Amino acid sequence: MNAPKLGAALDEISNSLWFIPAVSVLASLLLAVVLTRVQLPADSFLGGIVFGGGVDGARGMLQAVAGSVITVTSLTFSLTVVTLQLASSQFSPRLLRTFLRDRGNQVVLAVFLSTFAYSLTVLRTIRAGDDTAPEFVPHLAVSVAFLLALASVAALVYFIDHITTEIRVDTMMSDVEADTLGTIDRIHPADPEHDQTGSAPASRPPVGAVAVPALRSGFLATVSPQPLVVLGAEHDLVFEFDPRVGDAVIQGGPLVWCWPADASGTRPDAADLVDAVNAAASVAFERTLQEDVGYGLRQLVDIAVKALSPGVNDPTTAVHSLGRLSSPLRRLAERPVEPLVGRDDDGTVRVVVRRREFDALLSGVCGEIRRYGCAEPTVMTSLLQLLRDVGDGARGQRRREAVRTEIELVARAAGRSVDEPADLAEVTAAADTARRAVDGDRRPGPR
Repeated sequence: MNAPKLGAALDEISNSLWFIPAVSVLASLLLAVVLTRVQLPADSFLGGIVFGGGVDGARGMLQAVAGSVITVTSLTFSLTVVTLQLASSQFSPRLLRTFLRDRGNQVVLAVFLSTFAYSLTVLRTIRAGDDTAPEFVPHLAVSVAFLLALASVAALVYFIDHITTEIRVDTMMSDVEADTLGTIDRIHPADPEHDQTGSAPASRPPVGAVAVPALRSGFLATVSPQPLVVLGAEHDLVFEFDPRVGDAVIQGGPLVWCWPADASGTRPDAADLVDAVNAAASVAFERTLQEDVGYGLRQLVDIAVKALSPGVNDPTTAVHSLGRLSSPLRRLAERPVEPLVGRDDDGTVRVVVRRREFDALLSGVCGEIRRYGCAEPTVMTSLLQLLRDVGDGARGQRRREAVRTEIELVARAAGRSVDEPADLAEVTAAADTARRAVDGDRRPGPR
């Protein structure tokens, strides 16, 4: 399995709700098998503090632990499903992945299921005495089941506190912001010498380039250029991915354009490249944050847009979402957002994976919020404050011009939609402050 598919598989496993519980159940089964074979001397220290009851007492306790824990597990599942429904309907369906990958929920479920599996495994080893065999009670194993029951109680208390914290919108936005910043640091590092980016050909694939089709539909999640770099160096070819990471991919549609590096070279055959090209890319059924910065921004924008809908009408949440968007956008404005370029040993460009430019990311964030919140002065003011912070740190004239364009669009939208002169004056003052920040003047405007 190559790097992108392995990374996608590991990400899918780590985000699943079953992996940690499954490993914990297997470990508990192994622990139960081992401890049921351990007999402590009656005069030892542990022998005096472990469970000292007989067959009926051990069975009764293990049955009580197993029955109560599986009931609590059902309650935990029910609360988790309700939380997922609430997050999907009130905030954004794209937030469900955040809940599924939450380590707290996975660990709590692991504790409950491990306790249940351990108790049943120990219970089956207890036997009453008869003519053929004496009675058997694994005192140490039963005592550990009691400790696991106490751990389950602690896990339940933690889960109730944790789930009430997780369903708060500020917690969700904070988690998405942290994940987005982590993705930015990983694929757009501050030190370009440690990045795999670089200047790519400015033009699109030349006339006569061969389209290599995708073998499945979904979203382009990750790309590993190295296998295609080797293939390109062997056959003197150049590969350029048609979709950007995060874009939709259609089965049979173009995934990669390929052409000879030398214009007089032999035109490649797409059929010979299909397997190699598709093996170098991971196509998932949904967008992920592995290499897709825009997906993190998308989630925060969804929260703001949902809050501005007539059915919710919560501009305060939209303002908080804009505050969470400022940090990742500022970091993108300060760093090089270049295509992922794969070069061979001679420095020849062999693979180009184009990424969403800063202009497109900024427009995607500001456009929807501006259109849905143009009549609310507090939202427009917060959006201009975001543009002020981003414009102040933007590197390069092109990025500053993109910020200026968004400032003017917000100012014009507010001028058309805000009726109260005093409210409009506040938005206008925020726009003036944002313009000065883009021009390098950090002083606040007149109050």
